[in-house]
This record gives sequence, structure tokens and C-alpha cells, in this order.
Amino acid sequence: MKRVDLIKEITAEFELIANRLSETEVATVASVVELEPQHLAEIAKRAQKLTGPKNVKLKTVIDKSLLAGIIIRIIEEFGALFIKARICPSKGGDRFQL
Repeated sequence: MKRVDLIKEITAEFELIANRLSETEVATVASVVELEPQHLAEIAKRAQKLTGPKNVKLKTVIDKSLLAGIIIRIIEEFGALFIKARICPSKGGDRFQL
């Protein structure tokens, strides 16, 4: 059992190093329901504009404690950035308003 825990730690550390080398920022997106691919693409694009890295990788989490909308958590080297967003109806379909 200890080996499994050790492998998880090694994997997490490897992912951190790989993300730094590839200038990738990992953002966790919490929502009540599973998000559509086009919404995830929009979130990644907006998160990239806010943080400035070349790449943004999204990890999605279903959080039933939320009433509506989404929460985006971006961990940076010197702190964390939290963004609350909501889905707004528009002519071209639903869009996120950050």
C-alpha cells in the first residue's frame, strides 16, 4: 500500500515539473453539471488571457454544493486566483461571463 502512495506522489511531482517546463497552468473548474466542450474551450481561452501562460490545462470537478455557475481555481507560483463565472444567454448560444 505504501508503494501505491509513493507512486501517486511521484506522479504528482512529475506533472508539476512537466507543466513548468511546458509553461502550462492547471486550472480546476467546479460546476454543478458536466460542462460542454465548447464551454471548456471558452474557459481555457479566458483563463489563458488572465494568467498569461502559453497553455492552460483544465481539470473538471462536479460540485453539487454550487447553486449555479462555475468556479475556476488557478494555482500560480505565488498564490491562487479564483474566478466566479455564470452562463449568460446570447444570440449565438450560451456564453460565459467572467
